[in-house]
Amino acid sequence: MSESDVIISTRSPRVIDKIFARHFEVRGYFWLIPEGQENFKSAVAMVGNDPDRRVFLVDQPGVIPLRHLRNCDRIKVQAVIDQLVSWFYVFRLTEKTEDGDRYFEIPYPESIDRLQRRNVFRVGIPPDVPTRIEFVQPTTSTVWVGRVNDLSAGGCSIAIRPDQAVGLDEGVVLPQVKIVIEGFVDTTVDLVIRNQRIVSEGEWIFGAQFTELPPLVAQQLDRAVMQLQRLMIG
Repeated sequence: MSESDVIISTRSPRVIDKIFARHFEVRGYFWLIPEGQENFKSAVAMVGNDPDRRVFLVDQPGVIPLRHLRNCDRIKVQAVIDQLVSWFYVFRLTEKTEDGDRYFEIPYPESIDRLQRRNVFRVGIPPDVPTRIEFVQPTTSTVWVGRVNDLSAGGCSIAIRPDQAVGLDEGVVLPQVKIVIEGFVDTTVDLVIRNQRIVSEGEWIFGAQFTELPPLVAQQLDRAVMQLQRLMIG
């Protein structure tokens, strides 16, 4: 965590209720992380929400991470919600069975910690997932096409040829950029270039931050990050 990161603890029941309501609306994912066992963290879908009882349901993970969750002393429940990494801890997960399907029931916490940094979860794009990014080159008004190298809730990195990199200096704003990650994202955003690196003679990578995301686009990106993470871990 960098010095610029700020953690805010949210204790208002009304705010916490809204946080879970929004996450359920977009069918978001949570990480279940056994304390001290980061290698066994599991991405699970939020499949139910009961605001009256102040509990929600998530899928159960596979056999191996499930065993670790059952045997650990404390579990970190973490998600990207409203573009902020949000988390709390529970000491046990209540197991539920409905129509043969098994779930965990998790009570709403008394407080949620939220990290004010938009790019905490950055996930690489699997090589078998096609991607495309289209933007207007700022000095020639030519439409360039590259690929999406990775994605976070607050930004992405763009892979393009060196001849396409003219004018992409730090701080340059690219409006109406088309981002497609097949099966996950198909949207248009505004970007600002933050950094660049040369990975080979034929490819440069530019780090970019999303600016002023509409709520529905932000939800789509949040959901895509969690789904891609789940895909990467199997």
